[in-house]
Amino acid sequence: MHRPAQAENWLETHIDMNAESKEFVLYIGIPFCRTRCKSCPYFASLLPENDKRDREGVYVDALLKDLRKWASYPKFQNALLRNIYIGGGTGSILKTSNLRRIVDTVFELFKVDPQYEFTLEGNARDYDAEKIDYVSQSRINRLSLGVQSFQPELLGVIGSPHAAEDSARVIRAFQAKGLHNIQIDMMYNLPGHTLALWRKDLEVLKSLDVPHFTIYLYRIHKETPQSRLITKGRVEKPDDPETPMVKDMYGQALEIAESMGFHMYMVDHFAKPGYENMYNHWNWKVYIDTLAIGPGSYSYFDGYRLGTEADVEKYIEHCNDDKILVSTVSEKLSPRVQRERYVVFALLYYEIEFAFYHSKFATSFLDDFKDEIARLERKGLVELMPDRMALTRLGLVWHTNVILEFFNPAFWNDVDSLNEPNWSLNGVMVEVGAHPRAHWLGAKDQDFFNEHPVTDEEVDHHV
Repeated sequence: MHRPAQAENWLETHIDMNAESKEFVLYIGIPFCRTRCKSCPYFASLLPENDKRDREGVYVDALLKDLRKWASYPKFQNALLRNIYIGGGTGSILKTSNLRRIVDTVFELFKVDPQYEFTLEGNARDYDAEKIDYVSQSRINRLSLGVQSFQPELLGVIGSPHAAEDSARVIRAFQAKGLHNIQIDMMYNLPGHTLALWRKDLEVLKSLDVPHFTIYLYRIHKETPQSRLITKGRVEKPDDPETPMVKDMYGQALEIAESMGFHMYMVDHFAKPGYENMYNHWNWKVYIDTLAIGPGSYSYFDGYRLGTEADVEKYIEHCNDDKILVSTVSEKLSPRVQRERYVVFALLYYEIEFAFYHSKFATSFLDDFKDEIARLERKGLVELMPDRMALTRLGLVWHTNVILEFFNPAFWNDVDSLNEPNWSLNGVMVEVGAHPRAHWLGAKDQDFFNEHPVTDEEVDHHV
């Protein structure tokens, strides 16, 4: 991605905004946090609770103007809005009155699918009685809570903004109000984490009876407070992810998920039937347009990826001037790259359905990726069935290596992209692509797994 030369009118000169789209998902970014978690790599602007300058209100005013601007184009005005996601930053940080304004405006402006899902992401500490009452009765019908852990000592080490008891209190309060579609994020291998503490977290999770949870390996990102504290020896460095203890943590999560009737329907996402994350489903598996609003957000439509930079004041200024802020864009993705992009995302669900692929691209998956499929079959990572390609047991273990087989050759060794602005998960793939292919996968004709064997025990932990 790069900064466009004519940012002010890029949208009008590159996209036909009068051409109607069929369907899309909407992401609304709230850029504020009360505190920054010690190893958070994402963009966020700190917002004090007193907020004397009413930065929140000024931002929401601008956000609503931006929504109205996008909704004025036939491209989104007439399309079916399948899913809405309020994230951040911290979506739940908003005052109840501002949250209501956003929800009402979305339903006023867009043609929302009657079977929509509307997720509000955030932290338990933001929910007082007033906000719980509003959300449970509103058109928001799904919550995502960044719990991370229920252990106070671990939350203190990672700088989490909520107390351990907040999460359980808020979850039970919403359940009592009739809102049960709640998902929680959990982290493992935190500094000082032990198997006993992780098991306690999983038992609390089990007792709360939520229908969806995700697990994340705790990572130390460069140039964050946590990385500096570890360097100074003031915080214990997490264990290497390849150690038996960390793998046992992952295995315990799988065991308790199975005992609770969950299935891992996509990588590290666990759900009871009917409670899968539908934002991801439409965005990645069905692969429809994404309109993302707010600083630090990325949209994708018409073969372009375009982002709004992480500058709240600049964003507000543009919205107040009735302008859309386009800060960074990709070149128009070729048909081949668009197909590769789809495959990378769809493989988060472990398989590619041939008929669906053909319905999206009017080509054959088996013909488009003949060489890649042959390499993956030879390594025992995928199996071909009459209607689909699916990951094998070994393919689940080496999932990242599978998706990197579909990384376009032109993107390897792209060190120039390291100097472009990357304020989201985009940075992960940029760092991957800055290396040559052989750094991650070996030479194309080399059997990588002759040098990196995986034991049956490791396979079992991932299945």
